[in-house]
Amino acid sequence: MTEDEIFHQLRALCAEILAVDPSAITPDTDLRDELEADSLDMVELAVASGDRFDLRVDFDLATHVRTLADVTTLVRAGVRAG
Repeated sequence: MTEDEIFHQLRALCAEILAVDPSAITPDTDLRDELEADSLDMVELAVASGDRFDLRVDFDLATHVRTLADVTTLVRAGVRAG
């Protein structure tokens, strides 16, 4: 799976969880500052990402995520590791 494919799937998840238009989300969009994601939203995104890509979520790493590019990198690393 390419980085672009992962990004598009994550963007759809993020848009659904945060109730925003997917076109408003770029790889560099700060999920917390720009989209006002709170800690519960971030946990929900982490769990949904784990489910979508069949990955085990490392919540310690997930707490440092700021952008969708960060999430994409973590998922990509998990997909390669699995």
